[in-house]
Amino acid sequence: MNCAHGSRAFASGSTGSSNRVCRAILLSEPPSLDAGEMTDKGSINQRAVLTRRAGLVAELYAPEPSARVIVIDQGA
Repeated sequence: MNCAHGSRAFASGSTGSSNRVCRAILLSEPPSLDAGEMTDKGSINQRAVLTRRAGLVAELYAPEPSARVIVIDQGA
């Protein structure tokens, strides 16, 4: 099972748009504690991630996603 197929299977059980993943990018670098993307307790600092990875976020929301974007739901 590939990533997109498994994600589609997971998405089929979602109960609404707030619970559904439509697009994804697999990152080669995990969230960085040094860059403030992660807290000491292991939580994700969303603001820091969105700021530091703004280019990747733009790719996810682009009308025509790049080749590295995994499209899970065509309605996205």
